[in-house]
Amino acid sequence: MRIGLYFFSSLILTGIMGAYIHSLELGTHTQRLFGIVFDNVPISLWLVLPMLILLFFTLMHMMFYSMKNYFGIKKWSKDASTLQDALYWSILKEPKELKFIKKEIKSSAILLKKATINVSGSVEGVSEKVADALALIKDIDRGEYIDLKERKLDKKISKQNPIFIQNTINRLDVDPKFVEEVLLSSESYSKETVAKALALFSAKESFFKAKKFVKLYDIDNFFVMLKRATNGEDIGMNEDMLLFFINELPFACVEYMRLARLTVRKLSPDQNLTFFRTLQKSDENASNAYLYILFEYEMLDAIEEYLDENGEHEFTRYRALYTLKRNDSKYKMDSLINSDAVCYEH
Repeated sequence: MRIGLYFFSSLILTGIMGAYIHSLELGTHTQRLFGIVFDNVPISLWLVLPMLILLFFTLMHMMFYSMKNYFGIKKWSKDASTLQDALYWSILKEPKELKFIKKEIKSSAILLKKATINVSGSVEGVSEKVADALALIKDIDRGEYIDLKERKLDKKISKQNPIFIQNTINRLDVDPKFVEEVLLSSESYSKETVAKALALFSAKESFFKAKKFVKLYDIDNFFVMLKRATNGEDIGMNEDMLLFFINELPFACVEYMRLARLTVRKLSPDQNLTFFRTLQKSDENASNAYLYILFEYEMLDAIEEYLDENGEHEFTRYRALYTLKRNDSKYKMDSLINSDAVCYEH
């Protein structure tokens, strides 16, 4: 029962009882209490007084437990709000150190300060805050870029957070200027973000612009640009540019063979021969590629001379092809030199 209703109901009952007893005209009564004389007090008042005292202490009792219950509910309410915050940050893969009051919640919810939550499928009936976190994750997973600054999350989510990383990767697809920004400050971004930025950059930009990011380049992205050039794009490919990248990248026999197969489509025979002759003189790993170029241009005398300069157990596949070519065979080079197997001959 509500305290106010109980109070007024008790007062009405006490008033009715007092009026009824007073109507009986029971007279008065004198009483000494604690050295104080209460003279000629109506008996009806003496009878009603215990009821009033009982009412007072009953109200005190009810108010005490009401306040106790109120503060208990406040603690549960505060913990419920804190639990909602904990779920929110765990869904965003950024668990926080949050304090719980009630032992019943704290004993389990304490896990959320170290745990992240992955949600599969749709979830209904959750709070607005949790629903907002789920929607944010869904949008980012779908490939959308979310401006975390507008959500006031940019300073609350760490750069190592997978949500932040994926969102940054998503931004690369919608903001071309951001691609170069990532490459210029590569140490500030994750490896995945830098790798995606480099792939996008290599698919669009020129060799000249790529030079300043050569320390970030790898073999695969270099060949992405090289294929673009051999497919007809004017992106500044020439021997000097190729040599610059080769000197910076971990080129071995396999990479030189890949290079040779592409440069025959772009460089003139004289350019290609000069280029690979220079390469094989400075790096023996380019020897197989140089022979490949010689066979491509059917320069049998130069092939014979080069093979004679090397041991008879070297370049066995090329020697077999050379013998067939000298015998006017129509044997095609790709039948023997159809893979990078030449790079693994002993």
